[in-house]
Amino acid sequence: MNYIRRLFSFFCLLLVLLPAQLYAFAPPAQIKVEAAEWGDASPEDVQAVLNSVIETISPYIATRHFGTVIVRHSTDVPRSLNEKGANGEYIVQLAVSGRQWAQFAYQFSHEMCHLMSNYDLAPNNVSHQQWFEESLCEAFSLFSLEKMGKQWETNPPYPNWQEYAPHFSEYERDNLQQAHRKLPDGMKLSDWYQQNSSLLSVDPYAQDRHLNELLSNRLLAIFVIAPDKWAAINYLNLGDDSSATSLDKHLQDWQDNAPPDLRAPVESIRQLLLKPQ
Repeated sequence: MNYIRRLFSFFCLLLVLLPAQLYAFAPPAQIKVEAAEWGDASPEDVQAVLNSVIETISPYIATRHFGTVIVRHSTDVPRSLNEKGANGEYIVQLAVSGRQWAQFAYQFSHEMCHLMSNYDLAPNNVSHQQWFEESLCEAFSLFSLEKMGKQWETNPPYPNWQEYAPHFSEYERDNLQQAHRKLPDGMKLSDWYQQNSSLLSVDPYAQDRHLNELLSNRLLAIFVIAPDKWAAINYLNLGDDSSATSLDKHLQDWQDNAPPDLRAPVESIRQLLLKPQ
């Protein structure tokens, strides 16, 4: 009889604890993939990849929640739309077709960074500093690729996708090693910025994004050593950016709006771009 009571108590405890285990992870976004021409990738498989991205990046975005994010196919470029869905949902477009899971992860994590950065508060390059947000999100997407590779080594969406894990790191490495991402020999980053600041202020994607991608490599190096500081992105674009502003003010606003424990990377970026080295 005592054995039966203990067994009954054990199962009751399981019933109490099981819901807590099931709901321990509350995703920061609910992804809704619209049926579209995704090539030979089914909407269900695309959904599985994007859910994996959300799970992978969730430790680096603090307690931010975005509600439903609608994902649509794009025939030209990936983007986060300024207009929202019927119920206020964010809308993200991805320009990927086929089972290119690394490319899906690369584009989607970039767009999630835009959501983190409050892109909709400074639309259409009104501040003339959108180029910096683009560079930051490129760095975040590269970081995410590395983490996706590690995630899929042990926890892919489906067991037979585990063998795909190395492709995420390969995709990251191929991007990092592109020649246009490196500064000319002997050039300082602050000099590079002074040389390109006018162009970047009017064209956030200047030179086919090559300038964004050059800076992204340097930004990635700052955050790799303290990945918890990616949460600072949540405080970007919260300043008075309703009109054109300087990069100095843009970064100062970011630093002022971020909590003290997240200000260090912003100061490092200021030093790199605006201080003689």
